[in-house]
Amino acid sequence: MDKKRYQCQICGFQWYSPRKEYAKCPDCDSEQIELITMEETSTESTPQPGLGRNRGQGARGMGGGPPRVCKCPQCGYEAPKTQGVPCRNTKCPKCDIPLCGAD
Repeated sequence: MDKKRYQCQICGFQWYSPRKEYAKCPDCDSEQIELITMEETSTESTPQPGLGRNRGQGARGMGGGPPRVCKCPQCGYEAPKTQGVPCRNTKCPKCDIPLCGAD
């Protein structure tokens, strides 16, 4: 199976998809995304102990949970993240563009 990792060039959001092809960022709807194959980022074929994602342990980073704040990619305006509401559903009051998730 082809393992793929994506990164948005606008908001920096990263996500992993083993099956689906993406044309837009799921967080900010930008079409400026970059595909990084897992083979390019992996230096070893077997996982090493202690390098897991630590899901459920409060870890941040790729796959570590929802963003803490929503941020405007243009002017830097920040607003607290509302649980259950994607950042892209909120527009920047200054620029009137969708916000992106940020840590």
